Amino acid sequence: MEERCTVRQLGSALFVALLAPASTLPRVLARGGALGWLALLGVFPLAALVAWRANKLGPDGLARRLRGPLGRLLLALYYLWALALCALTAGGCVDRLERTDYAGAPVWALALALTAVSAYLIYRGRGGFFRAAQILYLVLLVLLILLFTLAVADLDGQNLRPVTFGDGLGLVQGLAAGGGALSVGALVAFFPRGPRRAGERPLWVWLAGWCVAAAGLCLVVIGALGPQLAAQTPLPFFLALQGLGFPGGFQRLEALGTAAWVLSDLTLLGLAALAGREMAGGRDWAMAPPLAAALLGGCLLPNAAVERAAGPLFGANLILGAAVPVLLSLLPREREEGAGGISCG
Repeated sequence: MEERCTVRQLGSALFVALLAPASTLPRVLARGGALGWLALLGVFPLAALVAWRANKLGPDGLARRLRGPLGRLLLALYYLWALALCALTAGGCVDRLERTDYAGAPVWALALALTAVSAYLIYRGRGGFFRAAQILYLVLLVLLILLFTLAVADLDGQNLRPVTFGDGLGLVQGLAAGGGALSVGALVAFFPRGPRRAGERPLWVWLAGWCVAAAGLCLVVIGALGPQLAAQTPLPFFLALQGLGFPGGFQRLEALGTAAWVLSDLTLLGLAALAGREMAGGRDWAMAPPLAAALLGGCLLPNAAVERAAGPLFGANLILGAAVPVLLSLLPREREEGAGGISCG
């Protein structure tokens, strides 16, 4: 039997994996005006509530609490959700690589490489994957500190001032997008976890850290490009990286940022594939369809298709990643066992 995940392992993997959808948020939040980035700070109370209620489901993993016909139906929906996440994540990653560092490279080669590295990360099981995620967390944390340090001098205060009342209303739109991105973190609810050790931060602290980091990324992009340009540019986050640096030192960091952000895509793909394995009762074959979805998504889904799917995906994320776990945690044991065999007590 595989060892249980520690809270630190789950938190670091959660933070790294959620940076993948965070890079797509600046364009969405910029449509709400100069204050769109604040929506990510407003998402945290909802995230803390979901994390608190999901913790009530117990340490054995969500898949082990879903039984009977209704439970199997929910697991099937969660598995399809994991497949969609893999396909869209790989499609966005390959498109980004093709536009920046690997222009002209065959799409199929990039998709195959991404899938192969993802398979390598998970072939040793969840223990090896989560230990690798801790290392990737440190790498991306250093990069984030570097980016934020260099970005401070590149901000334009005029771009961060609301112009119309609609800019304030844009916060409401941003809450849905931010909540949808953060709800992807429900994938970690499928992994059995051990008791929190002394000195380990609870998961809500990791979620708070992500909210601050994602808000900072959106602030940097909107402050550097302005809300109008950020809302119209296909990859505003990586465009904003081009202006970071100082003469004679760090310059043109988009290549570094693009390469490093692939680490978050790989972590999300691995997390979804391993979660699919948990949904299938620990069967190794269940990791193959998510990896196949990543390969097909990388080959067939350009960024335009990924953006069109963003709205429905955020909705599915909110339902499966937030609403369903909270509702399951509220069901009393007697009602759960009588309603299709779901057990969450």
